Amino acid sequence: MIERASKRCDLILGSTEKSMRLAVLISLFLFASATHAEPEKSSNNVTRTGPYLGVQPGMIDRAPGKVKLRSKGAIRLVSWVGFQMTTPGGRVFIQTTEPPAYDIVPSEPNEVVLELTNSRLHSRNESRPLDTTGFPTVVESVAAKQRKGNKTRVTIKLRQIVGYDLKQEGNYLFLDFRPPIRPIRVEKKTPKVD
Repeated sequence: MIERASKRCDLILGSTEKSMRLAVLISLFLFASATHAEPEKSSNNVTRTGPYLGVQPGMIDRAPGKVKLRSKGAIRLVSWVGFQMTTPGGRVFIQTTEPPAYDIVPSEPNEVVLELTNSRLHSRNESRPLDTTGFPTVVESVAAKQRKGNKTRVTIKLRQIVGYDLKQEGNYLFLDFRPPIRPIRVEKKTPKVD
């Protein structure tokens, strides 16, 4: 193999100088080693910088790849579950392909649970939990789960028990939470370096 590489070096360089050949061989070896190295183990922590590409009610009403999204018969699709800091208490919004039908489900005092009837989550992305502990609002987390019978359940966990305003505008449900009773301290999380 080294002999073939040496002959290739002679063809490329047009020279038989040993030092030039050795330099090219070392470069080839280093390149081959780098391309066959084991990939680094990736962590589940994803850090993304740049503009937010998701839904922003009133500004960006469709996320990339969801412009042509339509209901499937009588089944509405839940196309986005989001969080905004538009109020001191925080806002949770749910976007569907048609005006949603929903019920408020009895739950724990520090939770608000909505069940959307005749609905399905559009993709697994909508079922990813939202960790909102990095924001100084009463909303701790938001999770959407698909349930049997074409029902989608959205559970909002709160740090403090406060009131909220629930309103429906077009294909959106908005839950605007009241300001916290006590100040909420947000601990700065430092990213893990592996």
